[in-house]
Amino acid sequence: MFKLMIPIGVALALIAGCKNTSSQDNNIDAAHINSVLQRNITTLSDATLLLGTPAFISVTEDGKKIAGFNLVNKAFTDDFSNNLIKGTMSFGRKTSLIPKVTKNVFLELDENNVVTDYKFAGTAWIEKQNFFVRNEANITLSQQEIFEKQDFTAEYIYGRYQQVLLQNIQDNYKMLSENDSSDCEYKCQLYKNANDLYGTLYKLQSDNSKKIPEQI
Repeated sequence: MFKLMIPIGVALALIAGCKNTSSQDNNIDAAHINSVLQRNITTLSDATLLLGTPAFISVTEDGKKIAGFNLVNKAFTDDFSNNLIKGTMSFGRKTSLIPKVTKNVFLELDENNVVTDYKFAGTAWIEKQNFFVRNEANITLSQQEIFEKQDFTAEYIYGRYQQVLLQNIQDNYKMLSENDSSDCEYKCQLYKNANDLYGTLYKLQSDNSKKIPEQI
């Protein structure tokens, strides 16, 4: 019986996808959402029609209710499959760099689930693949980067990361250590952004009358 043999490098490349492709779970325009949300008017139900199911609904230490949404989760896998074939088939240590970005919006809700305020946040980083996978060059997005269309290439992210290091020379070692040990992906980045804005978040107490999901 004839058996089709596919080199492992080719097989992995087929799984990874074609050249110059991008994978994304969400791709919602933050600028559009910013123009649509209205403080003290928009409700949580209105927001879910625009944004889908919240990634979490939690409370801050002082009792403020927060709903977190993913707007953009994207990996720019330009030339990834081509790099993977070369590295795997030659048993070399060719490194693949995958820029990743996440953008989030956090809604502050009153007791009637009306939006009283909202904040945007975002993060970009590099996933480096070379036998092992690790994340590095973690940067916090500016409001301009969140609202405008930006091509998050590896060169751009590394450049921004170097700028941050130069501006925070005294904190260089701490920042490098945090990024070197990070394996934080989209959902983890969402929670980190929420914690940076609001501090520790806690699960909601069960309340069947309001039907608010108990999650974080």
